[in-house]
Amino acid sequence: MTHPTDAATTARLHAIDALADWPTADLVQPSGHGVPDILSGRLSLHMMERPLPGAKTKTQAKSQALRVGVAINAPRTRDDGQVTDAPRGTIFFSPGRTEFIEKYLETIGDLVARGFWVVMVDPRGQGLSGRMLEDRLKSYVGDFQDYADDIGWVCDTLSKHCPKPHIAMGHSMGGTIVLQAVLTGALNPSAIITSAPMLGLTDLDSGAMRGMISGLSALGLSARNLPFQTQRRGLPVAFADNKLTSDKDRYARWASFFQNVPRLRVGEPTFGWIAQALKSMAFINRNAASLKIPGLMVAAGGDQIVTPLSIEDFARKANCDFHVVPGAKHELFLERDEMRDEFFAVIDRFLDEHGL
Repeated sequence: MTHPTDAATTARLHAIDALADWPTADLVQPSGHGVPDILSGRLSLHMMERPLPGAKTKTQAKSQALRVGVAINAPRTRDDGQVTDAPRGTIFFSPGRTEFIEKYLETIGDLVARGFWVVMVDPRGQGLSGRMLEDRLKSYVGDFQDYADDIGWVCDTLSKHCPKPHIAMGHSMGGTIVLQAVLTGALNPSAIITSAPMLGLTDLDSGAMRGMISGLSALGLSARNLPFQTQRRGLPVAFADNKLTSDKDRYARWASFFQNVPRLRVGEPTFGWIAQALKSMAFINRNAASLKIPGLMVAAGGDQIVTPLSIEDFARKANCDFHVVPGAKHELFLERDEMRDEFFAVIDRFLDEHGL
């Protein structure tokens, strides 16, 4: 079967025009890990500099470096059997803690095959975006609103070039980020989809523990690493000890980036990061009823990091669709095919039901 090319070529040129002012960024490819065929010629990575308001001294940063990936849609076959190059819209995707664009190349390919453009941002302090502290391994942020404003700025900068409707999507910390971005007006998408959004943490299920962490952060320990973490210095734990996925091959592929590319590594969370995460989760849960766009919240039934009940509670208060994938670990995008296929079937149904 031959595919039409004119629309795809036009879309590709427009994507290049939208990013022409920003230098290209590295695509990290450890040995044996190439780009999916469907993304060949469709993926572009750039370093964007977000101006930061309020810098008053020479020592204050005037901009935040953000690595941004843009992938344009592939031809697809419609329900009527016709092949089309017309894009369905754009997904603005925020990854989880420690994560980066390359981890999601398989997922980006799945979304591109469904007819979407995908814009993904390495969160500040992660991947190849600018790090926050002199020690590059520190997992730290001053406020989760910084994350939300970063992806909001990228969306504002590129939105006129990106086909609509715009859909916000995020995993874990990224789910928290896009929810906060929508609730604060930093993002204004037509819908939102989250995978295991960080709305309640299993290790921090008591008020006393949350209060202690927030207090220690306020007392000057914000840049100190949280103790008793199994992950050390940004290196992955053994597959048998991981809480992320039951898929050995996908875990090995993810782990190889950290094992072979030191500049991608991010260490255990700091007190400051956890304190700001707690603050963000409280804000989002408190304002759930203010979410006024269609939403899909998907939980992993075997999640040992985020509590599925917290996601279900939020979905109910926000009047969002909710689904749990039984037995799945935290990383739904990295799970075994049968669980991952169920996850994508739920996403497809949600998109179809809302005409997206």
